[in-house]
Formats: sequence, C-alpha cells, structure tokens
Amino acid sequence: MFRKRYLAALCVLCAASAAGAQVLSLDEGSFTLYRDGERIGREDFSIRSAPGSEGRVLVAQATQAIGSRRTAPGLNADTSGFPVRYQREVRDSGQLTESYSGQASRDRYSSRLIHSDGESAREFRLPAGTVAADDDIVHQLWFIARRGAGATVPVLSPRRNVVESVRVELVGQERLNIDLRQFETTRLLLRTAGGVIREVWLGRDGRILKVAIPALQLVAIRD
Repeated sequence: MFRKRYLAALCVLCAASAAGAQVLSLDEGSFTLYRDGERIGREDFSIRSAPGSEGRVLVAQATQAIGSRRTAPGLNADTSGFPVRYQREVRDSGQLTESYSGQASRDRYSSRLIHSDGESAREFRLPAGTVAADDDIVHQLWFIARRGAGATVPVLSPRRNVVESVRVELVGQERLNIDLRQFETTRLLLRTAGGVIREVWLGRDGRILKVAIPALQLVAIRD
C-alpha cells in the first residue's frame, strides 16, 4: 500500500514538473504590412511562455521583411512583460547593417548599438511596469494592449533608448473584415504623452488582428 501511494505521489510530481517545463504558445502568426494601400512586406512572429532559471519567462521573436531589409527583434521578459533582455539585428540584402543589445539588471537597463555611423552605449533606469516595444515592430504592441483600457504603461523603445508613457484608451467595439471573414474586435488607441498614436484591433481571444501606425503610414493585417 505504501509503495502504491509513493508511486502515485511520484507520478503527480513528475506531471507537475513536466507541465512547468513546457513551452506554451501565447500567440504566433504573421502580419501583412501595407503602406498607402500597397503591400510592402510581412512580419512573422511568436510569443511564448517558457521555463527560466527564476520562473517562467515570456519570449517574443520575429522576422520583419520589407523589400531587401530584414529586421529580427528578440525579447525576453518576465511574466509581467518587464524586459530582461532585448536584441535586434537589421540586415539589408544579407549584410548586417545594425546590431542592438540591451539587458536589465534590477531596474537598470544597459544597451549597446552598433551601426554604420558608429557605436553608442547607454545605461538608464526602467520604471516598474515597463514593457518593450520598438516603433516599427507590430507584434510587440501585444505587451501594451494586454494591460487593458485605462492603463498607463511605461514603454521602452529600445532602438531610441527612451521610455515613454503610453495611455491605453478604449475606442469601442468594431466589426472587422479580413479575407471575407468578419471578426468582432475591441479597438484600442495607444497614445504617448507626446501625442504619437498607434491603433490596435483585438479579437475576442486577445490576439492582435490589425494595427495602424499613422506616423509611419503603416497598416498591418493579420494573416
């Protein structure tokens, strides 16, 4: 009897351990990118929850292709979205033209940027609750939008090495047509203190279905 109970308990522990070691997909897919109504490229991405040395971490990766330019950002964050490590490479016609790396230690963030004009490094403080989203990367807006309407989120723009306050505003419910299919969506406005606006349409499951970034004349539609 004792042996049976021991084996049963061992099976439960093993199952729990296996579950904790699983990599879980939170969202993945691709966006088609448009400018002035013309298709210019695509962004393939994944956002996953994975086991880390100090608990679970969020891992977001993507490849954005526009013409001969390939941008590959990679983010490791804690479960709240706070950026632990950020990397970004830009290649044009296969040649590396820009390399960026950043890492947080407690609330301090250190970064290094190497590009054709030279090299720069910076260290600064990240406020509690910070998430990371580069200006031209679509899928990273998920980290802001998941905070919900009414939230004010400190957002690190890694490429510019600045932290901006972004207000999440509810526009309302909207029916969206994509490839002859209709989706009920929640439309959000992400507004920086400086007045920059990004629009996000979320499906009922929280996935981003559409993004508009007027400053870049960029629209992204979920494939």
